Amino acid sequence: MAAMILITGISYKILLEHSDAIEEMAGQALPKTFTAFLLLFVSASMFSMLGAIFTSITVCDDYESQIVKNIFARGYSRTDYYFAKLIYVFVATTLMFLFALAVSAVAGIAFFGFESASGKIVILLLGQYAVCMAGVAMSFAISSAIKKLGGAIAANIIVPIVIPLVLQLGDSLLKIKDFKIESVWTDSFLTSLMNADVSTSRIVVCILGAVAYAAAFIAAGFAATKRAEV
Repeated sequence: MAAMILITGISYKILLEHSDAIEEMAGQALPKTFTAFLLLFVSASMFSMLGAIFTSITVCDDYESQIVKNIFARGYSRTDYYFAKLIYVFVATTLMFLFALAVSAVAGIAFFGFESASGKIVILLLGQYAVCMAGVAMSFAISSAIKKLGGAIAANIIVPIVIPLVLQLGDSLLKIKDFKIESVWTDSFLTSLMNADVSTSRIVVCILGAVAYAAAFIAAGFAATKRAEV
């Protein structure tokens, strides 16, 4: 994770050396500040994929090693087990998030110099955290339903890729004026929250949407755990 951030920072710094040509091709200016780089850290660290793999391993290992049978035999309920494991995954991935953020901050200072982060930047980072936790909740639900490590990892890599493609297809078919179905999915939330110029109303939508998705995925995973045979 740290290596990915540093590689991204170096690559980004090289791009900035040729920014005039790149900006002319892209039709927009490249961000050239510490805070702009900091907002890119989630994609730079590949947090979503690493979090999904970690969650898959953590959830499925108990089922494949039959540890979960011993846990239930000791009198713990499925509810106790599910939420204890969920809290553990959330705490662990939160630490991963903070580590990635810290490395990004150090890399950003090294490449672009330090500047104080505004209140809006802090809110954007908190919003990114909320979206990332929604992704972790989705991975947790998928892993809880599948219970096999190989299948869970595959699903947690493929599903986040397929859903935006399906939503894009829906947008192209429906052609709803002034609205994109894709805009209410987590990928779009994260993209918006990486932009320092995003509107306050969009930030609110992204954070509330992330919390709603997280709650829905937690409920879905719990339902899968309650019904599954061990």
